[in-house]
Amino acid sequence: MIAFIRKRLTRNLSAKLILLLLMLLTFAIAMISSLYYWFSSEVILKNVRASTQQSAKQSADYLSLILTVGSDMGQQIFRDALIQDVIQEEAKGGLSVDQKFDHKNAVNDILNNIMYTSSFVHSIYLLREQGVSWGSGLFNASKVMRYTLTERDWYNDIVGGRRDELWLPLQFDPFSGGGENTRLVLTFVKPLRNLATRETAGAILVNVDGQLILQAIERIRLGKTGDFFVVDGDGNVVIASEAERWSKTLEETGLGKSLPRIQAEESEFELELDGVRQYAVTRKLDNDWTVVGIVPVGEMIGDIARIQRQIWLYATLLLALASITGYLFSKRITSPLKTLMTQMKEIERSNFNALSTVSSQDEIGQLSRRFNQMVRQIEALIEQVNQVEAKKREAEMRALRHQINPHFLYNTLATIRWMIKFGRKEGAYDGISSLVQLMEASMEKQGVFYRIRDELELLDKYMVIQRFRYDFRIELHVNCDEAIKEVPIPRMLLQPIVENAIFHGLAPKEGGGTVTIAIEQSADMGESALVLRIEDDGVGISPERLPGLLGRSREPKSGMFGIGLNHVHETVQLYYGERSGVEIVSPPGGGTIVTVRLFMKEEMASVI
Repeated sequence: MIAFIRKRLTRNLSAKLILLLLMLLTFAIAMISSLYYWFSSEVILKNVRASTQQSAKQSADYLSLILTVGSDMGQQIFRDALIQDVIQEEAKGGLSVDQKFDHKNAVNDILNNIMYTSSFVHSIYLLREQGVSWGSGLFNASKVMRYTLTERDWYNDIVGGRRDELWLPLQFDPFSGGGENTRLVLTFVKPLRNLATRETAGAILVNVDGQLILQAIERIRLGKTGDFFVVDGDGNVVIASEAERWSKTLEETGLGKSLPRIQAEESEFELELDGVRQYAVTRKLDNDWTVVGIVPVGEMIGDIARIQRQIWLYATLLLALASITGYLFSKRITSPLKTLMTQMKEIERSNFNALSTVSSQDEIGQLSRRFNQMVRQIEALIEQVNQVEAKKREAEMRALRHQINPHFLYNTLATIRWMIKFGRKEGAYDGISSLVQLMEASMEKQGVFYRIRDELELLDKYMVIQRFRYDFRIELHVNCDEAIKEVPIPRMLLQPIVENAIFHGLAPKEGGGTVTIAIEQSADMGESALVLRIEDDGVGISPERLPGLLGRSREPKSGMFGIGLNHVHETVQLYYGERSGVEIVSPPGGGTIVTVRLFMKEEMASVI
């Protein structure tokens, strides 16, 4: 085996070329892999941990500042002397309407003044289930009455003494303005106590501007898809950039197993979410909340993109060197082959005069001469096949045209017989004259194609017979531009469809009816098409019969359904291709619409 390979390498130039290219490509790939691994390792070890931890620290410091502001304002309101005086007087009762109004204005002024001392705070509310509630800004007291505070766990925890203070998850302010979901807030809640009696009168709500918090978090991005969010001590998401994550648990976000690490003062770890390796960093806030930053590991190495470009630049240079070497080495082999390929493309375009001109004595020259012989044989075979197919198509068309419905001939002759019997000689003469012209057309005495004008005139002769037969209850209307009437179509294309409409649609209908023919040209699927639409207002076709109307002609059928429509459909497809054909629609209310679509071919000009 080794001796055979050594022999092929010694005598075969192509084998030498392949071996050389493989060696160069292997060397280039090895260099790329080594450089990529070395640079990537250095960048990851140096930058990733420092950048993510710094981002987490920035988020934690900013949020801690906001939480401190909210907590301090809650304490300030809790100990405000004027607010305490109002609470104590309200508790004694017996206040007049004017006194209550003065109290409301005084408390609201205090709350507004305190709110304006910080740009972080959006609003401050003093909420009570019993009695008057107060608030700053656009506070809406009527919303408090609809809210039912005692149904909220946070209110019961504060008023019941189970919690001395707490923060609610990010939410839309339910007590502000006239609309809903108008302002995003992060709410600090503290008991509103009567310091004289130590009784809890309600709850203090300090609403921090939630939009500022989201903007601060979104400014500190981790990679392209990584982000920061905040969870409380129970593992519930309280701040996140997407509203659907608010109040969700870590279990629902896929981080349930990481809760022990998140509860640590500061941590960093890796985990897998949805099959993607993620890097996470956490940092505790001043309360029991924790800032969590998560980013796919692949996105954290942003500097690697620059390194990758440098590596691929080196790889490109190496591959270019290998390509040039291979090109120069193989030019003698590839040039004759390219010439032969050019000639083969010409043959694909049916240009059989494009013979190969390679005249060398080696294997390629022999291949060129064999190629020329093959082209001549293919040309002769194609000519033979075309002749056979033309004769076959002519025979099929002749067979189809001789399948004129015998019922039509029988019924027409029967009608003429009764006309003669009742003395209607002129009508019988016209009927026989029209029948002769129809039979002449069906027997191919005037060529394969008719102009549409001639076909319509043929239909007029046909309608003479039908009007006599059905006592003038049948009408035919034609809509066709004069220019289109000069377009040639296969003979007897419209007559079987009109006969079908009269015999199966209008004849069973009491009072007769109308057949309407509309012929127009259209651009269908980017090609020019001739569309012939034959519509009647007869009894229609049942849905069960529609699917079987255009089956193969060799299947047993009866009447016009068996031959007429099949004759038209197969004629159209033989001359215009399988994309052309007949479509039949019968609306539920009655009537039938037959659409014949003809896609014109360039080679039809030679047939006509």
